[in-house]
Amino acid sequence: MTQRGFALLAVLWVITALTALTGAGLLVARLGSDTTRNRVLLARAEWAREACGEILQARFAANPTVRTIDPIDLGRGTWCRAALEDPAAKLNVNTAERDALRRLLQAARVSPTLADSIVVRRQNGPIYDLRQVPGFDSVSIVRLAPFTATRGTGAINVNAAPPEVLRLLPGMTEEAVLLLTSRRAARPLQNADELSGALSRSSRTVLLGSYAEFVRAAVFAPPQLIATLEGGVQGTAPVAHATLTVVPVPGRLAVIRRETE
Repeated sequence: MTQRGFALLAVLWVITALTALTGAGLLVARLGSDTTRNRVLLARAEWAREACGEILQARFAANPTVRTIDPIDLGRGTWCRAALEDPAAKLNVNTAERDALRRLLQAARVSPTLADSIVVRRQNGPIYDLRQVPGFDSVSIVRLAPFTATRGTGAINVNAAPPEVLRLLPGMTEEAVLLLTSRRAARPLQNADELSGALSRSSRTVLLGSYAEFVRAAVFAPPQLIATLEGGVQGTAPVAHATLTVVPVPGRLAVIRRETE
């Protein structure tokens, strides 16, 4: 009886071990299948992302005012979207002077003392997100989002910046701000001399008094644009992202920096 009991126990252990091995094998096979599927989905998402980059290039070549591409169905469930942002339409927190930062924060109803936190933080390297700066909470970040950028050359595009940012430029009067914002829809101004000629004598005097500083700080067209590309497959999680720093040149966008996720 003892020998039979040991034999039965051994058989049960073997069956248990085989069952465990089979389960482990099935789990590994399933994980391998899921991994392969995710890789395929990610590859399709990356393909869709790159396709959106080409679509954006083509549409910009036909119309340089294009700034967004709404989600496009590329077939077989793949989709993509893209956006172009002009960082010169905002104040660059990595290059702006302390006084300009304080004035903008005050205009956005954010504590001006946080300008000091920005200046201290950027001494340790570029700021990529205001959440990196001590003292900024979600409310202040949301309030500043329309007016601040972390990329770009630091120049301000007077044909795209909001009034809160235009007022930070040297020589800007309320008349100049109103003129710049009202002319955009019809025909944007082309240079500082054209702006000066369109102002009244008093506003022109103020602008000419800071003319050298103004032309160093202002531009009349975006020197760079930031393109954000996304691609994916409908109903699945993987989304391929890319951020491109591009320079507008006649008929196309020249990519000078590429970041992918």
